[in-house]
Amino acid sequence: MYNFLGTRYVIKGQQHTEFHKNLLQLISKNFQIENNKGITKGTDEKLNTKITGQKDIGVFIEKFDETMQSPCKKTFKHLNSPNTTAKGKSFPWWMDAFKIMRKRTNTLRRRYERTLNNEELRANKKKNQ
Repeated sequence: MYNFLGTRYVIKGQQHTEFHKNLLQLISKNFQIENNKGITKGTDEKLNTKITGQKDIGVFIEKFDETMQSPCKKTFKHLNSPNTTAKGKSFPWWMDAFKIMRKRTNTLRRRYERTLNNEELRANKKKNQ
Protein backbone atom coordinates (compact mmCIF):
# COMPACT_ATOMS: atom_id res chain seq x y z
CA MET A 1 0.00 0.00 0.00
CA TYR A 2 1.29 3.44 -0.94
CA ASN A 3 0.93 6.28 1.56
CA PHE A 4 1.51 9.74 0.10
CA LEU A 5 3.15 11.98 2.71
CA GLY A 6 3.02 15.29 0.83
CA THR A 7 0.34 17.95 0.71
CA ARG A 8 -2.89 17.00 -1.05
CA TYR A 9 -4.84 19.62 -2.97
CA VAL A 10 -8.51 19.89 -3.90
CA ILE A 11 -8.55 20.90 -7.56
CA LYS A 12 -11.66 22.22 -9.29
CA GLY A 13 -11.97 22.60 -13.06
CA GLN A 14 -11.99 26.39 -13.24
CA GLN A 15 -8.86 26.68 -11.10
CA HIS A 16 -6.56 25.24 -13.77
CA THR A 17 -6.37 28.50 -15.71
CA GLU A 18 -5.64 30.50 -12.55
CA PHE A 19 -2.94 27.99 -11.58
CA HIS A 20 -1.44 28.15 -15.07
CA LYS A 21 -1.31 31.96 -14.92
CA ASN A 22 0.27 31.96 -11.44
CA LEU A 23 2.82 29.32 -12.46
CA LEU A 24 3.89 31.24 -15.57
CA GLN A 25 4.29 34.44 -13.54
CA LEU A 26 6.48 32.69 -10.96
CA ILE A 27 8.59 30.90 -13.58
CA SER A 28 9.24 34.17 -15.38
CA LYS A 29 10.06 35.89 -12.08
CA ASN A 30 12.25 33.16 -10.50
CA PHE A 31 14.13 32.07 -13.62
CA GLN A 32 14.21 35.40 -15.49
CA ILE A 33 12.29 33.97 -18.44
CA GLU A 34 10.30 36.34 -20.60
CA ASN A 35 6.55 35.76 -20.29
CA ASN A 36 4.71 36.75 -23.48
CA LYS A 37 1.22 37.31 -22.06
CA GLY A 38 0.71 33.73 -20.92
CA ILE A 39 2.15 31.98 -23.97
CA THR A 40 4.04 28.85 -22.88
CA LYS A 41 5.41 27.86 -26.27
CA GLY A 42 9.09 28.55 -25.56
CA THR A 43 9.07 28.22 -21.77
CA ASP A 44 10.16 24.56 -21.83
CA GLU A 45 13.11 25.25 -24.08
CA LYS A 46 14.15 28.26 -22.01
CA LEU A 47 13.97 26.23 -18.78
CA ASN A 48 15.96 23.46 -20.49
CA THR A 49 18.74 25.90 -21.39
CA LYS A 50 18.73 27.26 -17.83
CA ILE A 51 19.08 23.79 -16.32
CA THR A 52 21.83 22.66 -18.69
CA GLY A 53 23.83 25.77 -17.83
CA GLN A 54 23.62 25.12 -14.07
CA LYS A 55 26.69 24.03 -12.14
CA ASP A 56 24.74 22.94 -9.04
CA ILE A 57 21.63 21.09 -10.19
CA GLY A 58 20.36 20.65 -6.59
CA VAL A 59 19.89 24.39 -6.12
CA PHE A 60 17.98 24.59 -9.40
CA ILE A 61 15.73 21.65 -8.43
CA GLU A 62 14.92 23.19 -5.02
CA LYS A 63 14.11 26.50 -6.67
CA PHE A 64 11.93 24.75 -9.26
CA ASP A 65 10.15 22.72 -6.57
CA GLU A 66 9.41 25.89 -4.61
CA THR A 67 8.20 27.52 -7.82
CA MET A 68 5.79 24.61 -8.40
CA GLN A 69 4.48 24.45 -4.82
CA SER A 70 3.86 28.16 -4.39
CA PRO A 71 1.11 28.54 -7.04
CA CYS A 72 -0.46 25.27 -5.82
CA LYS A 73 -0.74 26.67 -2.29
CA LYS A 74 -1.99 29.98 -3.64
CA THR A 75 -4.58 28.55 -6.02
CA PHE A 76 -5.88 25.28 -4.58
CA LYS A 77 -7.39 24.35 -1.25
CA HIS A 78 -5.20 21.83 0.59
CA LEU A 79 -6.34 18.95 2.75
CA ASN A 80 -5.09 18.03 6.18
CA SER A 81 -2.62 15.21 6.54
CA PRO A 82 -4.19 11.86 5.62
CA ASN A 83 -2.01 9.96 8.08
CA THR A 84 -3.94 10.67 11.26
CA THR A 85 -4.10 7.47 13.28
CA ALA A 86 -6.87 8.64 15.61
CA LYS A 87 -9.31 11.12 14.10
CA GLY A 88 -9.82 14.14 16.31
CA LYS A 89 -7.24 12.94 18.81
CA SER A 90 -3.92 14.69 18.64
CA PHE A 91 -2.24 12.39 21.17
CA PRO A 92 -3.39 8.79 20.73
CA TRP A 93 -0.77 7.51 23.20
CA TRP A 94 -2.26 9.82 25.84
CA MET A 95 -5.76 8.55 25.24
CA ASP A 96 -4.84 4.92 25.92
CA ALA A 97 -2.73 5.62 28.97
CA PHE A 98 -5.11 7.94 30.81
CA LYS A 99 -8.55 6.93 29.54
CA ILE A 100 -9.69 5.38 32.83
CA MET A 101 -8.40 8.28 34.92
CA ARG A 102 -10.18 10.79 32.66
CA LYS A 103 -13.48 8.91 32.93
CA ARG A 104 -13.17 8.70 36.72
CA THR A 105 -12.44 12.43 36.95
CA ASN A 106 -15.47 13.27 34.81
CA THR A 107 -17.68 11.00 36.94
CA LEU A 108 -16.52 12.65 40.16
CA ARG A 109 -17.00 16.10 38.64
CA ARG A 110 -20.61 15.26 37.68
CA ARG A 111 -21.31 13.94 41.19
CA TYR A 112 -19.87 17.07 42.75
CA GLU A 113 -21.89 19.35 40.48
CA ARG A 114 -25.09 17.45 41.34
CA THR A 115 -24.49 17.99 45.05
CA LEU A 116 -23.56 21.68 44.87
CA ASN A 117 -27.04 22.91 45.81
CA ASN A 118 -28.08 19.98 48.00
CA GLU A 119 -26.48 19.82 51.46
CA GLU A 120 -28.06 16.44 52.35
CA LEU A 121 -26.54 14.71 49.30
CA ARG A 122 -23.17 16.26 50.02
CA ALA A 123 -23.26 15.06 53.63
CA ASN A 124 -24.27 11.53 52.53
CA LYS A 125 -21.43 11.40 49.99
CA LYS A 126 -18.89 12.49 52.62
CA LYS A 127 -20.09 9.79 55.01
CA ASN A 128 -19.87 7.07 52.32
CA GLN A 129 -16.33 7.94 51.30
